[in-house]
Amino acid sequence: MGSAIGTALRGHKLIMLEYDNEGYMNTGSQLSYSTPFGHMTSTSNVGKAQKGKTFHHKDTAQIMASTNIPYVFTGTEAFPQDLVKKAAKAQWYAQNVGTVYGKLLITCPLNWKSDDRYGQTIVEAAVNSNFFPLYEVEEGVTNITYDPEAKNKKIPLADWLKFMGKTKHLLKEENQDMLVQFEEEVERRWQRLKAKHENEYL
Repeated sequence: MGSAIGTALRGHKLIMLEYDNEGYMNTGSQLSYSTPFGHMTSTSNVGKAQKGKTFHHKDTAQIMASTNIPYVFTGTEAFPQDLVKKAAKAQWYAQNVGTVYGKLLITCPLNWKSDDRYGQTIVEAAVNSNFFPLYEVEEGVTNITYDPEAKNKKIPLADWLKFMGKTKHLLKEENQDMLVQFEEEVERRWQRLKAKHENEYL
């Protein structure tokens, strides 16, 4: 993040893309700043002493938005029209104004311990559970581009977690408190995002 923030502060005309698969996959699925709470990685194990990652992930899109670059967005292939519109806008801003940052949620079946055929289903569920909201921050103004609640598509967080082997332990009765804690954090972030969407001064 240090180099990304440095680039943002210098205002270079370019697009930075974060391909978020929730871990350091090139080095063996290690815990990273984007690994969600409770998720299993090679360095956040699930057993008697530990039940996955012990703290919540950093919201990198919000971190980059706070640097006041002209355009920040989130996207995923499960919502292609939303992503294409943002890509076109990102290109314009990078060519004419300054730095752009995009965060894209992508699957990693091997390390997520999920079935290849469920890739798009998983990222779509991440969006519809409000874990990975689709929005943009344009010239400091936040706009939610897809609202699961408004479209009556909202699903429980557990309906996303059930598709991945790395999170199946969170659905067990003995880990109910962890699931609740995760749900509360996702809801808190979603409500903060909605407040920003409704008030351009936030």
